[in-house]
Amino acid sequence: MKRKILKIALLVLIGSGLTGCGQDNHPAAATLMPGAKPATRYRVQKAATANPTDEQIRLLKAQTEAKARLAEIEARKAERLRQLETQKAEAVARLEAEKQQKLKALELQKVQSTNTANTRIAKARAQTDLAIEKERQARETARLKEQIAFDRQLLIGGIAVVLLLMLLLYLLYRHRKAHQRDLHEKELHHRAWLEASRQHHEKVTKVLEILADEGTDKHVKKELTKLLSSNDLPPQLPS
Repeated sequence: MKRKILKIALLVLIGSGLTGCGQDNHPAAATLMPGAKPATRYRVQKAATANPTDEQIRLLKAQTEAKARLAEIEARKAERLRQLETQKAEAVARLEAEKQQKLKALELQKVQSTNTANTRIAKARAQTDLAIEKERQARETARLKEQIAFDRQLLIGGIAVVLLLMLLLYLLYRHRKAHQRDLHEKELHHRAWLEASRQHHEKVTKVLEILADEGTDKHVKKELTKLLSSNDLPPQLPS
């Protein structure tokens, strides 16, 4: 739209300059402007007729200035277009940078969300594993306690059995010792009885020999007979 306006303005400017030059070459067709002086206008026309080379120079100069202005306008237009293109490129680049930044932010947010989700999953798994490990350790502790209690009971039972066996052996030992002592005492009693019986037998034999002797005094025989009838007998054999 701006290009069209610039072209229209340039064409109007060039057309106005050409129209002014034609009016100077044809004074009869020109119209008086409001407030213009005829004498001055006549002098201009006369000067133009008298010196047409200057008019051509002025026209050429005007055309050159118009071309210069047109070139300047085109240069300005090109510069403006370049600036617009640059601004457009900068805007596109800025938008692309913002887009990339937003994409990176979204990607980072996605990664962070993924990391957060993974962290939560890992934390949940760790808590589950910890709970399972605690449960396993609790079961293992309970099993060990039961095993220790069983081993303790088994040890106590074994100690009790050993103590009972030792007590039984001790009682058997005492019984054996007592039996051996009784046997020894009985043996001693038997030996003592045998010795007493032997001595009594010898005494009785001597007494009978004395009584059988005819040369023994009657009074002695009487005393010996009393001695045989007394309670001085050999001891009884122990049962």
